[in-house]
Amino acid sequence: MPLLTSDNVGILNWERIMKHRLKSKISIICAVCLLFCIAVGFAGAYAVNETEYDEPDFDAAEIPLYINGIKVADGVKVFDTTYVSLRAFVEFVGEQTDIAWDEETSTVTVTCEGLELNATSGSTYLSANGRCFYIPYGILNINGSISVPVREIAKVFSVDIEWDEENSSVSICADEPSIIEGGDDFYNLDDLYWLARLINAESGNQPMDGKIAVGNVVINRVEDPSCPDSIYSVIFDKRYGVQFSVTETGGIYAEPNDESLIAAKICLEGYNIVDECIYFVNPEIGAYSWFMQNRVYVATIGEHDFYA
Repeated sequence: MPLLTSDNVGILNWERIMKHRLKSKISIICAVCLLFCIAVGFAGAYAVNETEYDEPDFDAAEIPLYINGIKVADGVKVFDTTYVSLRAFVEFVGEQTDIAWDEETSTVTVTCEGLELNATSGSTYLSANGRCFYIPYGILNINGSISVPVREIAKVFSVDIEWDEENSSVSICADEPSIIEGGDDFYNLDDLYWLARLINAESGNQPMDGKIAVGNVVINRVEDPSCPDSIYSVIFDKRYGVQFSVTETGGIYAEPNDESLIAAKICLEGYNIVDECIYFVNPEIGAYSWFMQNRVYVATIGEHDFYA
């Protein structure tokens, strides 16, 4: 059975990580944070336009991971997220688990009864049984081992996780782990169908977080009392004029690309990166002045500005 360790595992993409963090903040906060970094001498590591970054010292941020009271590994805190070795976790929690490493695609595949999980180094999502779990900082190679956020892998096995503030450790109760249900059963397939197509039509050429943000707007509208109460109805809403021009141009009917489908799944899992935004606009081609005057600006992600 191939090991997860490899000198050729994908390296950490710190420029993408930092861009994600900057994009998710209001621009004025970003500026303040950048000025602070410069002041304390870390501008070289955090400046967005640089191409190289100082790799954090993972050993300085170890987080003990306990499963059923037994220490099984040391996790690593990456910004505000605790990562754990995928192998260490699944070998302890999973039963009769098989783990394989694909050198060509830098992908780990985990299989056991009722589960097929794929984790690709550098990817911003983890897939399990046809479902997708968002990992904004990416699946990382830490000290030669493919590592994922402990909260996301815990979801796959339906186990409870607790943070011990006093001891700065993570505790997991895995007495009765249960593999998550598959995507065909979990997702409303009609919602998935239309959300993926809307994301593709409006942001198919945008980065993954831009696609997710567009999907978030649709779902936020479903939950907003001033809007229709289903994804389909929100997309084709015309009570106050056409809300999404792609419903008139026909772009909504195009087959979505793979990333748009993945983004739709991530949105339907409940991940939200734009808070309560119910509008987005490309300021290069849209009438953004109305949004600036009437709505609250939240973030710019890719080519879109998002407003609550």
